[in-house]
Amino acid sequence: MDELRRCMPDVAAVTLRRDLAQLDELGAIRRRHGGAVLPDESLVRSRGPLPGAEASPLASDLASLNAVILPPILGRGSEALRRDIIRRGIPFIAESAPQPGGAYLGPDNFAAGVELGRLAARQVEGKPFSMLVISVAELPNTRERVAGFETGLAQAGGKPAAIHRVNGQGSYRIGLRVAHDAFVADEAINLVFAVNDHAAIAGIEAAQRLERQVAVYSMGGESAGFMAQLADSGPLKAVGALFPEVVGRLGIDMAVLGILGQPLSDTVTPHAIITPRTLGDYFEDGPDGWRLKEEVLDRLSSIRLGFNAKLLRSRRIGFLPHYPAHDWYRSMASAMQARCGDYGATLVVSPPHHGISAEIARLRREIAQSATQLVRPGMVVALNEGQASLFLAEELRSLAANKPERLQGVTVVTNSFDVLNALEDTPTIKVILTGGEYQKADRCLVGPSLGAIFERVRPHVAFIAVDGATPGFGLSSLDERRALAAQRLIDAAEVSIVLADSVALGSNANHRIAGAAQVRSVLTDDGALPEDRQRFRSVGVDVLIAGEVLPEPAFDTGGNYRNQP
Repeated sequence: MDELRRCMPDVAAVTLRRDLAQLDELGAIRRRHGGAVLPDESLVRSRGPLPGAEASPLASDLASLNAVILPPILGRGSEALRRDIIRRGIPFIAESAPQPGGAYLGPDNFAAGVELGRLAARQVEGKPFSMLVISVAELPNTRERVAGFETGLAQAGGKPAAIHRVNGQGSYRIGLRVAHDAFVADEAINLVFAVNDHAAIAGIEAAQRLERQVAVYSMGGESAGFMAQLADSGPLKAVGALFPEVVGRLGIDMAVLGILGQPLSDTVTPHAIITPRTLGDYFEDGPDGWRLKEEVLDRLSSIRLGFNAKLLRSRRIGFLPHYPAHDWYRSMASAMQARCGDYGATLVVSPPHHGISAEIARLRREIAQSATQLVRPGMVVALNEGQASLFLAEELRSLAANKPERLQGVTVVTNSFDVLNALEDTPTIKVILTGGEYQKADRCLVGPSLGAIFERVRPHVAFIAVDGATPGFGLSSLDERRALAAQRLIDAAEVSIVLADSVALGSNANHRIAGAAQVRSVLTDDGALPEDRQRFRSVGVDVLIAGEVLPEPAFDTGGNYRNQP
């Protein structure tokens, strides 16, 4: 945070924190106490883009893709992205971990872990040992590797005196720190299991810094350079190699089958337990360094396709890795690029948060279109800032242009300059801008004076765009001052309706706007989880679904909105 403030002295600290939270949710960064880091920052800086990466906006547009290969990704936005892929009918390959609606592609992580665990137990030969497990607790595939290794260890009679589990979070730097702490806490640790190459390298370096003798067993084999450490007779004793080059090649083959209209089935890719003795059977050291042998790649990539390659010359296959700097995804992408070259197809590599952002925007547009149906002639409508509110303003402008009688006499009160700009050339709608202090980052007005307008104007309905909504914490925002501004709109209006997409519904942002009891309805999309919808209904809040028939607002004889159920 201190570095960001020095780089951007004109940006408020609360804005920086809000933007960091949003970027973390989208997967572009990883939040840490007091700031944030890029995923494997040094690798990102030193290696450039992945093979096939595009700068074009089309790289994040699912509509331009003919098939998608999607690794496991975290956050509530991931479900929105998967639903969008399925909704569009795009062939969907779920890489490394099963995902709803996708055909699985990847190794049997548990089985590979079991084999590696049995080998470790045999090599321990009954000697006492304490074990350190360096994992990535958030991902299902790495959890399976840990479970498999511990199962195999037990099956072969390996009984550690103690097991220390730490979360390296997929980062070498974090893995190094937590491994170092574990070694300091228990001087008896002499065996390390790592779920991937980065975790193994971190464990090896932490042990070397403390001059500890350890035996390291790792899953992954994400780069041939890492596998080469087996030739050094060092701490690395064996690797459960999962062959990202094979996964990449088979991923393209599966995508091609999907593009050609053939049904996709789950494909379990091969693995091998590689030791110093068997390293030469799979990898070779050449002029350009270590690499997987071509005959091994051909042997392990078992799918053989027969078709006219000309059919694929205009086809685009999307690869959306969450951690693009990792050697696993770099090795996969190189193999994918080569395979696409064989077929004449185009590989498009794009971070998944691009697609998530596009899908969330689509859902918010859908919500805004339905919210427009609730606006009637003569209404005074309050709108706060936010993308959903902007979309609602744009929908009102479109409706006013095509059916001006539907919005005759409508007044919009807003603290958002984006809403003001969207409606400024719409003669049918009167726009009132609240007072307040200008918050540049959000193009809106905030502060105590915002509420002065409501001493003279009484909104019939307030549409409130939120970053989070749960029955317990209530409505919430990523920014404290925007939260207070939204609260004033709710307090002033006769009825309040929350605009919350399915990613926001059921999650909490940093700052509370108001309790759930202060709103009449929540308007969301059909991706909202049934349990999230029911929790709101159980506390007396209606849940409206965009695209469905919405209830007719009630009016008295004077045309004013009545606060009635």
